[in-house]
Amino acid sequence: MSGLVRHCAIIALTLVLVSCGTTRDLLQGPSAPSQPAAPQPAPVAHTPEASPQQRARLHTELAAGYYQRGQMDVALQELDEAVKLDPDNGRAYNVYGLVYAMLGEDAKAQESFQRALALAPQDSEIHQNWGWFLCTRGKARESLPEFEAAVRNPLYRTPEIALVNAGRCAASLGDDKAAESYYRRALSAAPNDANAAFGLAQLAYKGAHLDEARSWLRRAVTGPNPPAQALYLGMCIERRAGDRQSELSYASQLRNRYPEAPETKAIATGKCE
Repeated sequence: MSGLVRHCAIIALTLVLVSCGTTRDLLQGPSAPSQPAAPQPAPVAHTPEASPQQRARLHTELAAGYYQRGQMDVALQELDEAVKLDPDNGRAYNVYGLVYAMLGEDAKAQESFQRALALAPQDSEIHQNWGWFLCTRGKARESLPEFEAAVRNPLYRTPEIALVNAGRCAASLGDDKAAESYYRRALSAAPNDANAAFGLAQLAYKGAHLDEARSWLRRAVTGPNPPAQALYLGMCIERRAGDRQSELSYASQLRNRYPEAPETKAIATGKCE
């Protein structure tokens, strides 16, 4: 599979992380280990006690939930309400950027992210999402300073997300040394991060370090639903190592778990690049 050692498909498996009080990093790359449930959209209570800023925050949270569910039109409506109530709501413009990016309206997405950063220049989540946008639009080199800006904030709660995405973007530039450094930093922040382990497994496989690749991959597939990319990589590692039984085990898991996935369809081609 030609994409095994390339890390360019960050947009393929977008992960939305939404918490009750804030829109967290809304975008992560492929093979994310888990996905918290989005808040169920509900009417925003317009009580006398709620300030415009509080109501704007609630509309922004609802927009993030609709974004996760793929209801972009409703998400935009909620965001419009949010910025009417609080024009200086940087997090609302962050979600605007994500929605417009998903809709393919890149000019509006870029404008939204830049407005978000102008309003909240220290917000790590905005830097992470802006970096993601740049990387997936062919500007991987420009994306790396944004990820670094995100993790410099000691209050950033999920630095592993930005670091893993930085690793993928560095790898897409062919800088495997930098990519490895980013993945290892992600594991220092979150030792059980499956995405970082998967990235290191890819790099080890690319370098023909099969025992190391196996070791990292085991850490990437420990969850109940290992992603198709990881299972395919496992199949390729074992094929190159000559372990036919383990190779067939990975292929069987792919067929059973992801019968329609591109990785499963690629089994027939026999390509492991």
